[in-house]
Amino acid sequence: MKQIYSKLKSQNIFSVLGAAAFITLVCASPSAAQDFSGVTTFLDAIVQAITGPIGVAVSALAVMAVGFSFMTGRMDWTFAVSIIMGIAIVFGGASFVQGLTAN
Repeated sequence: MKQIYSKLKSQNIFSVLGAAAFITLVCASPSAAQDFSGVTTFLDAIVQAITGPIGVAVSALAVMAVGFSFMTGRMDWTFAVSIIMGIAIVFGGASFVQGLTAN
């Protein structure tokens, strides 16, 4: 009797495991880890924010700070050049990288 019960039990386990494997294969979809659309959207939003109206406003404030320091006679040329170079890099960076990756 024990042999019959253990044989039925092992067959039952294998049939359940087989059914689970079959259902898993039938219902399988691509892994969510392979979908980077959320990350891409997030990074594109950051680039758009920096090169969009927010970046323009911050750049205008930086140029105004340079102008104000020039007006009061306290302008440091390294500060002025670093502001201008920073603005050029921020606004030129996206188009530079896009030019490198264009087909």
